[in-house]
Amino acid sequence: MLDRLTITIAGAAGQGLVTVSKSLLTSLARLGYRVFASQDYMSRVRGGHNFMRIHIAKRQPRSAPDYTNLLLALDSKSVEIHSPAMRNPSAVILDPATVAARPGNGAVVIDAPLSAIAKEIGSPVYMNSTALGALFAVLGLELESLNNVFAGQFSKKAPKILEDNIAAAKAGYDYVNEKGSFGAIPLWKEKAKGRFLIDGSHAIGLGLISAGLRFISSYPMSPSTGIFTYITSRAVELGIVSEQAEDEISALNMVIGASSCGARAATTTSGGGLALMSEAVSLAGISEAPVTIANIMRPGPATGLPTRTGQEDLDFVMAIGHGEFPRFIFAPRSQEDALYTAAAAMNLAEKYQVPSFILGDQHLVDSFSTVDKMDMDKTRMVNQLADPSKVELPYLRYRFTKTGVSPRLRHGVAEASFITDSHVHEENGHITEDPLIARKMAEKRFAKLAGMEKEKFGLPLWHGEKNAKVVFACFGSASGAVMDAVDVINKSGGSAAAICFNRVTPFPAVDAKKLLAGKRNVHVVENNYQGQFQKLLSANTGVKCAEPVRRYDGRPFDADYIIESLRKKYRWRT
Repeated sequence: MLDRLTITIAGAAGQGLVTVSKSLLTSLARLGYRVFASQDYMSRVRGGHNFMRIHIAKRQPRSAPDYTNLLLALDSKSVEIHSPAMRNPSAVILDPATVAARPGNGAVVIDAPLSAIAKEIGSPVYMNSTALGALFAVLGLELESLNNVFAGQFSKKAPKILEDNIAAAKAGYDYVNEKGSFGAIPLWKEKAKGRFLIDGSHAIGLGLISAGLRFISSYPMSPSTGIFTYITSRAVELGIVSEQAEDEISALNMVIGASSCGARAATTTSGGGLALMSEAVSLAGISEAPVTIANIMRPGPATGLPTRTGQEDLDFVMAIGHGEFPRFIFAPRSQEDALYTAAAAMNLAEKYQVPSFILGDQHLVDSFSTVDKMDMDKTRMVNQLADPSKVELPYLRYRFTKTGVSPRLRHGVAEASFITDSHVHEENGHITEDPLIARKMAEKRFAKLAGMEKEKFGLPLWHGEKNAKVVFACFGSASGAVMDAVDVINKSGGSAAAICFNRVTPFPAVDAKKLLAGKRNVHVVENNYQGQFQKLLSANTGVKCAEPVRRYDGRPFDADYIIESLRKKYRWRT
């Protein structure tokens, strides 16, 4: 009996594979299956090769493996690329009218005239629904769940469109059934307990909204755009002001303006856009404007690989902005973690009046995961604005305090006017060149670090054996594959653990040192060439790391990649 299964839906851009994938994922989640899906796509509107890899398991998967059991091939290239990596039980669904290639690995081939069936229903555009019906048949699933998904998708369309899509799915389903391929790769039955399905973009957007977001300004840039478009789609309904700026410079400056007025504000971008924001990041630092910046990393300098994944901006985000000022940097470990991280990043930016970064990547924002329960109490807004009735007058926006955090009021409070400026300033905001005040203001800003370092959110997560012989260290989205690798190693008789970091600045050195005390074989896993996180970990803990596991080809880690990197060293028998 299978306890896990991997489905790959592959084709060219424009063939609708994302639509098919999301419909299947939604249906599986509603049926109670635990899934993780990773999306791989090229930077083009039409053509090329794209795919979605869907991993279904009895225990929640955290990554998708680099192999396939069931392939829905929408073109010949998909067969050529993915059939060599198929594992038994294996099957390929294809339309012989449009896919000439055949797998050479012994996989069951299910020839289904998907396009012809769609035309009989009424239009070639129904081919995606026909393909979904065929997938459901091969998996041995009933169509009721898919029909319910269609009902939601087409609720605002003409009734005939819903009827035709349901009919197309049934026709594809019946064709596979009649050919004797029904349940060719049967899924186990799950209890009828629906699960939440969420991708990283929606998770970050929902976390910001829940923590009180009132203003967002961004310039679209892959792979961060999904966060901005999701929030914008809900903006009118939720009373959020959303502004597509003419460039990233304007975007962050508008966010600083909104924040200075007392509104919770954020922006989204990727590496090249963040580079343009550098001066404005410094403005947020000296004006102590709480801003939240979601930087979704892409690999390579300049345009690089705009639709691929990487963890190459860590050093950049730690150092961005001229002058000295503290900041938070969080790197969500999963889609669920991204929800809580976005809310915490905004609340803590407000609490300490500092820039707060959410450091994600394409793998995080474009991957889907099921979640049993989303605890929205963890995402609630924590008000950090001062009570006007309790603020001492005259109001000093940058009053010196032991914590470094000054009372902060909204603009417009009677008898509490103040100045915000980009220069070194006095407590009331007026420009000064007094060296004593300049020194005290620098000390004030960094006095905040004592409190920031004590914050409990984002501390490292230990996964695996307490006294493991091998420890993998990682940050951000690499965590899922690392934890899956640890589970495979331990299940096969090895001894491994993972320490997975979310908060990287201020670095949780005390907790990391406790967890890594006495550990010798510490291998850092990260998606960059230079070992940026390894250097950070060693500098803050004194740990001498062993051979690293790095990937910098624009693709995410999977458990097998990590295990194979060190198999000879430890002789694992997975």
